Amino acid sequence: GIVGLVVIGPIGTIISNLIASGVHTLNQYASWLVPALVGTLTPLLVMTGTHYGLVPIGINNRMTIGYDTLIYPGMLGSNVAQGGAALAVAFKSKKSEIKQLASSAGITGVCGITEPALYGVNLCYKTPLYAAMLGGGISGFIMGLLNVKNYTGGSPGFLTLPSYLGGDSLNDFYFACMGAGISLVIS
Repeated sequence: GIVGLVVIGPIGTIISNLIASGVHTLNQYASWLVPALVGTLTPLLVMTGTHYGLVPIGINNRMTIGYDTLIYPGMLGSNVAQGGAALAVAFKSKKSEIKQLASSAGITGVCGITEPALYGVNLCYKTPLYAAMLGGGISGFIMGLLNVKNYTGGSPGFLTLPSYLGGDSLNDFYFACMGAGISLVIS
């Protein structure tokens, strides 16, 4: 316990501060790049559990400026792409067991819970994982260019698209729907 508080805790704080500084710097010079990177790399972060390190950045953005343009749009593209890739496996597979697994994992994936799609389908066949990373990255890039704003939380997916309602117009909602559709089709 003492080692955790005296050694590991401060090291974790230093690393967290470095990551936050890196994200902040990227946001200043290329704000579209952060959602693209998040959209591409989230499956790898989910495998290690480090995707939870990004969530506080999005929450902090919503609490301080009222919306998040960095983390949640990229995660929306990534999550929907994971589900879309699993649904593609379900569509193309000839085996009944794989169709059942991939279709149920794909549905939960597009709704925001990607672990079944990631571990149960996409990692097993690798190509769907690469397709999901590509779809999530392109979707994150487009939503980053369009400066899509997320106003409330939740696990990013089709069910949380209303979290993009806010501001003066419905543009963020429309662009988020478009981004989710793009990631689904590409993956």
